[in-house]
Amino acid sequence: MKSIKIKFISTTIFFIASFSVHAQSSVTLSGLLGMGVSYTSNASAGGSGALFQASNTHAVPFFAMSGKEAIDGDTSAVFRLSRYAFVNNGTDAPFESFVGLSSASKGTLTMGSMYDLLADLVPFTSERYTSLLATHPGNLDRTVGNSLNNSFKYKSPVFGGFQFGVMYGFGQAGSTTNTGRVVGAEVAYAAGPWQSIAVWESVNGVPYTPGLKLGVSTLYGIDFTKTPTASVFQNQNTGTVGVAYVDDGWRLMGNYSYTRLSAAGASATAQSIDVGAYKYVTTRTRIGGGYSYTKLDSYKWNQFHAHIDYALSKRTSLYVLGVLQLAGSGQFAVLRNQPPASASHQAVLEAGITHFF
Repeated sequence: MKSIKIKFISTTIFFIASFSVHAQSSVTLSGLLGMGVSYTSNASAGGSGALFQASNTHAVPFFAMSGKEAIDGDTSAVFRLSRYAFVNNGTDAPFESFVGLSSASKGTLTMGSMYDLLADLVPFTSERYTSLLATHPGNLDRTVGNSLNNSFKYKSPVFGGFQFGVMYGFGQAGSTTNTGRVVGAEVAYAAGPWQSIAVWESVNGVPYTPGLKLGVSTLYGIDFTKTPTASVFQNQNTGTVGVAYVDDGWRLMGNYSYTRLSAAGASATAQSIDVGAYKYVTTRTRIGGGYSYTKLDSYKWNQFHAHIDYALSKRTSLYVLGVLQLAGSGQFAVLRNQPPASASHQAVLEAGITHFF
């Protein structure tokens, strides 16, 4: 019996070793790291003080390990493990993690904690594409990358320029991304220099602090002047369409989103429209900017931004960017990752460096 077991183990090891020789697999480490110094106006509540800080609001900083193994001539197993990486304080946080199967003829199915469909496509037709700091107020239409836990996503192959996608996610009590279910669908089309997208997505139970992220006084019948840190579990039902034109170093973008919000037995409607562009004026230098208008019931925001990037190499760039937000009367402006302003306007000026690997 012992000799039979030894023979079986030896045969199994030989089979695994032989298979691994023929299977084509790879693991890749990649990411983007950045660091800058920023100036924020009207940064102290109740005062008009400015804030100088080390930060990175131009792009999403992360590192990722991605893998792929060829199963046959058409299908591969894929995975990705990634984390946000904040080099200014040495901390990290969950980003994306998934595993799945990818087929050239049948499409890709992934499972895990993943970018939602809005974050997959919308940034490429929105002025937010050129800078993370230019996110629409409060990110209500989810154009900034937000991974959703316990999700399943399918992306079709490209058919005549069209690609389709669907997503479903299970809600879970205590989830930091969504305590309720997620469902969504998308279609993208590309032909020559033109790109266009349409996405619908419904996410329930999103933990949200309107007072801090929007600078509003009341929403859903809650007075945030008394409890600015009060949190709600918000349902977000968003439809968005966008178009981009890319040619001769130019990228022109336009996007519209409509979001139906509900929480605490009340509802609200948000709409955003934006336009943006960038141009490579030399092979190393890119200039860009954009404008967005957002309305949430009686609240409104006008936002302008501009930036310049200079490539030191294929992977490393220097940048300078500026964003100005003008909120409506009686509101406090609040730009992404900034403290609520002490007035209805807030500006950020930042200079820094980014490195891809």
